[in-house]
Amino acid sequence: MSALLALSDAELIESADLSNAEFDELENQLAIRAACLGWTGDPMRQPLETVAAIVRGIITKRTP
Repeated sequence: MSALLALSDAELIESADLSNAEFDELENQLAIRAACLGWTGDPMRQPLETVAAIVRGIITKRTP
């Protein structure tokens, strides 16, 4: 798990392999962030840094 967290943002997104529940959580967090910011585009198309930060948060919640 810590090896994933050490990857660059782009590498993390390519190799995170989220479960269905984790992907749903990612979508929900991106939608909430988009709504809070008044984002008018597709919530899933937010900046790479934002998506990677959320994915890192999801990965740290995984149980060993």
